Amino acid sequence: MPVSAALPSILPAGSLLRLKQLEDQIAYKYSQDRIDQGLDQDGNDIDGYGQSDNDDDDDDRMDQTNTQWLLKQLAKLEETAPPEDEEEEDEELKDTQNYKTHHHLASFTKKQTVETPQEQAYRRQHEQLTERVSSCLAHFCGRAASGAITRTWTFRTTPPQSLQIHDPSFTEGDVGFKTFGSAYLLSKHIAHGDIPQLEPWTKSSSSTSSSTLPLPKILELGSGTGLVGFTATLFSDPCGPKVTLSDYHPNVLNTLHHNSKLNHLDSRCEIKLLDWRDILNGRKQRLNSWKGQQEEDSNSSAVVLPEMTESDRMDLIIGAEVVYDHGHAELVAHVVDEYLKRDLISDDQSIPLQRRRPAFHIMFPIRPTHTDVIAEFDFWMDKMGLVDCRQAKEWGREDGETKFLYHWREYVRRDHLEG
Repeated sequence: MPVSAALPSILPAGSLLRLKQLEDQIAYKYSQDRIDQGLDQDGNDIDGYGQSDNDDDDDDRMDQTNTQWLLKQLAKLEETAPPEDEEEEDEELKDTQNYKTHHHLASFTKKQTVETPQEQAYRRQHEQLTERVSSCLAHFCGRAASGAITRTWTFRTTPPQSLQIHDPSFTEGDVGFKTFGSAYLLSKHIAHGDIPQLEPWTKSSSSTSSSTLPLPKILELGSGTGLVGFTATLFSDPCGPKVTLSDYHPNVLNTLHHNSKLNHLDSRCEIKLLDWRDILNGRKQRLNSWKGQQEEDSNSSAVVLPEMTESDRMDLIIGAEVVYDHGHAELVAHVVDEYLKRDLISDDQSIPLQRRRPAFHIMFPIRPTHTDVIAEFDFWMDKMGLVDCRQAKEWGREDGETKFLYHWREYVRRDHLEG
């Protein structure tokens, strides 16, 4: 753009309007209002959203049209870009006489061509428009490319309670970088008092004997961004043990610490490094030790983890989207068996059994491509003596658009099925 008093319009009014409409559409797609929008028993929209009868092919064509339009806007912005800033100075040349002479002349010239306030405003506007168009374009490349977002999740309880959850960009964390639909659904069940082990504290109970129940120890597996674990923290008794959120990746742990501070929950929860492989290896090593057959293998130099004491085990374990790979099936089963209490939470038989038995609650989407993974998970849970005593299915959304049928299961120890 030449330096002059008359500055051209960057984008026409019609283009600015369309850009704003795209931004609103993208914001709504990721909003809780969209994710909460009703689905019938077949997974179809109950409430209309745009042209709800569009099929997937129509949606794909619309995305392609929007992508092409955004690319054209970026090309227009490139054509109307203000002059580039001066290149960065070469550190190695700073002490040379030629550099000093050149720098003196450049400084003198720069003084003669300082941008006017109008030109500075144009540069700022151009940068903002480029950022907006680029952000929209990244969205159409998928969630992994769309950058970090922070959303407020509100639970319609009395009174309403909210959590702010920061989802980092894919480059900040290649795992645990998004809040999955299964995490939101499980969090809603926690908030609305549907978890028996939490029920006396998440909603009013007519049973006065509930007061004899000890406050539960809670562990979340594979916490990711932490929505499930922080919801359990928010709705559990603040006088009880700290809720433990766990994961293994350093970037995920950083996100959990960030979200804990964001919601002022540092004093009520603990964030823990938990690598499921350590649990499985430790159990195998203990087994070999008991048999007197400890082998000299790659794990022989590792510290053999002692078996957990009953007082260190958990009354409630929760996990969303933690079994999505064959390797996870056996690992999760072993971790749950290791951490879940062997004994009942209370022997007071006036309290319903479903409140007194330790349990693992899991929520995951039903994917045709993952049926063999879930079958393997069922095999290992049964082998550990853990059986699902309750199942439910419900439709939900992933990032507001992709719809899944989700499966919620409650696992307890086989000898706790009867009081």
